[in-house]
Amino acid sequence: MPKLNIEFSGFDEAVKRLESLEGNVKKTAGEALKKSKQTVQKNLEKAMQKHNRTHATVKSLDNESGVTWVGGVGTIYVGFNIAEGGLSSVFLMYGTPRIKKDSKLYNAVYGKKIRDEIKKIQEEAFYDEIRRLSDS
Repeated sequence: MPKLNIEFSGFDEAVKRLESLEGNVKKTAGEALKKSKQTVQKNLEKAMQKHNRTHATVKSLDNESGVTWVGGVGTIYVGFNIAEGGLSSVFLMYGTPRIKKDSKLYNAVYGKKIRDEIKKIQEEAFYDEIRRLSDS
């Protein structure tokens, strides 16, 4: 299952600024990752509409897992839970010798447009928190 990390230009400066304002970096990062996951999951649901005969693959979307922290690095998993019926998503995303890959489904997770949108979401989460702390 793919995972998301916090990645945007100016991230280190935003963390330093947030720390100087005595903000909670871990909480802010966690919220940014959760918002990013929601966006990816919505895109996946939309891209799966044409493959939705049995609804089994869409039901396997992992909406439950939260942020996992290893040291100071937080990650969140997105996409389909393979063990719960999401295996077909792999074949749909990458194709098979007989089936062409579904670029819309692939791009819902890995495309440039969604990556840019995730960066914007994460950046806004940090700078909104910095503004909130600066104003108080």
